[in-house]
Amino acid sequence: MRSFDPALVPVPRARLSLRERELLNAATFLDLEIGCGVGLHPIQYAQANPDRVLVAIEHTREKFAKFAARLSRHAPLAHLFAVHANAISWVVHEARPLDRKFDRLFLMYPNPNPKRSDLHLRWHAMPFMQLLLDQLKSGAEITLCTNESFYEQEAQNYYLNSWGLRLRSREVRTIRTQPAFKPRSHFEKKYFLRGEPLYELRFEKP
Repeated sequence: MRSFDPALVPVPRARLSLRERELLNAATFLDLEIGCGVGLHPIQYAQANPDRVLVAIEHTREKFAKFAARLSRHAPLAHLFAVHANAISWVVHEARPLDRKFDRLFLMYPNPNPKRSDLHLRWHAMPFMQLLLDQLKSGAEITLCTNESFYEQEAQNYYLNSWGLRLRSREVRTIRTQPAFKPRSHFEKKYFLRGEPLYELRFEKP
């Protein structure tokens, strides 16, 4: 696996203000979601967890615009930080300088990059993953969701054997076995209604 050099990562446009940095450092619980799409999951999560601060990152301009619009239609959620940035750049330049680390990490239906030649584009196979895991507390929880069986199996192997995480739970949902399940993102809803299996893995950083 190639090494990762943070010095080569460009600075993101989305920078934390001094006040925002103070709020993140003071959070009792601090969580991170990478690739949050149009924002359904982070908004619902923030509403259900008022005691936790969530940083939700989306790189795609169109998706983030929909996320921002959705967020504006809700009551203010001061503990939800919506960030339009490349996640690698933001973690390197904004998360690393924080005085504290994250308690939870969410990777909800990341792009599976299914071609064999795209292995280096999958989160679990990126050299960056070591730096990302370094930003998590000991005992932190990592949640991975996917509808692709190959991705679920490959990611589990990497997180357990390459990155030294512990598997806390594994759940497979389908519309046939759990018809009352309420999808937490638009991708999850689409896959669920198609009848595809939804794999959810929860890991722990030792």
